[in-house]
Amino acid sequence: MKRKLGVYIHIPFCNGKCAYCDFTSGVYSDEIKQAYFKSLISEIMNFDFSEYVVDTVYFGGGTPSSVSASYITEIFYALKAQVELDINCEFSIECNPESVTEEKLYTYKKIGINRISLGLQTTNNEILKSIGRLHDLKDFISAIDLTNKYFDNVSADLMLGLPLQNASDVTNAIKLLAEKSVKHVSAYGLKVEEGTSLAKSGFTPDEDFTSYLYDLTVNELAKLGYTRYEVSNFAMPGYECKHNKRYWNRSEYVGFGVSAHSFVKYARIENTSDLSEYIKGKTVAQKYFILSNSPEAKVEMIMLALRTSDGLDLTEFYENFGIDLIKDKSSTISALSDFLIVDNTKLKLSNKGYYVMNEIILRLID
Repeated sequence: MKRKLGVYIHIPFCNGKCAYCDFTSGVYSDEIKQAYFKSLISEIMNFDFSEYVVDTVYFGGGTPSSVSASYITEIFYALKAQVELDINCEFSIECNPESVTEEKLYTYKKIGINRISLGLQTTNNEILKSIGRLHDLKDFISAIDLTNKYFDNVSADLMLGLPLQNASDVTNAIKLLAEKSVKHVSAYGLKVEEGTSLAKSGFTPDEDFTSYLYDLTVNELAKLGYTRYEVSNFAMPGYECKHNKRYWNRSEYVGFGVSAHSFVKYARIENTSDLSEYIKGKTVAQKYFILSNSPEAKVEMIMLALRTSDGLDLTEFYENFGIDLIKDKSSTISALSDFLIVDNTKLKLSNKGYYVMNEIILRLID
């Protein structure tokens, strides 16, 4: 029987660089775009999909909607020629409001895309401008209204801890998303990465206030019917992102494009983050194996599973590693009783636990 596989495709092109972004992305010429997509399709065509059925595809970036829909169509048909697609394949694409057009949405729908992820971040125009976003609130409303004409599975991103941000900014954004029937919300605490414009400006998020905004987000979304299924992700029932769940479940996925990552056949593979090298065909930068019963796999399983509301499957953990975690870490788990829940065969974080998640994970893997 063929195994299920997720596919990630990285589009490193944007119409502008956000102040907080440290991804492999930027503004490039049409000539570079053409060369990149040629290399991208070549990479897809050279992968052996024969053992797999693909049940999730995710176009990320960068801003996939910033390029012509003809490029997305070309990649889709190259992929379709190579793979067996599951009949219920989740097919996502990231879009920014300023680059959404009816023509693009129509094309996405026509080729089989069934999930749109829109970057909102905040409804405050002053903040949007300060972080280098190219859209304003009016652009987002136009984009979401247009998107809702073609798709019923729409996600939106929010950021917490932004410069000038207050609680009203967050509650206003959540209220708008609910009014616009957004089915999925990703809410991320701002991290100021070295080398970004925001880092150079000297801005540092207030961690306590960011935690307060996160707590506010959790509560407000819960009131509106959204369930937190991962530390930063919330969804209406049945609208969890299947592709992203692969990462937390340690399921197999293959990434194509510059800086893309893969996890296939116990191997973690990292593509080069050098765009010019990628275009020349020098794809893989690093590859290492993590066997299913290795210490590295044990750490990954605990670290990733505890991010989710499903938690860590203790039976699966025992089958993989021969360790009864409840007995092995009994004193640690007892000391962390306010932050951990033992629910039948699952170990989960309590609501309090999400705030000290990293510390809990370190103590469990020590």
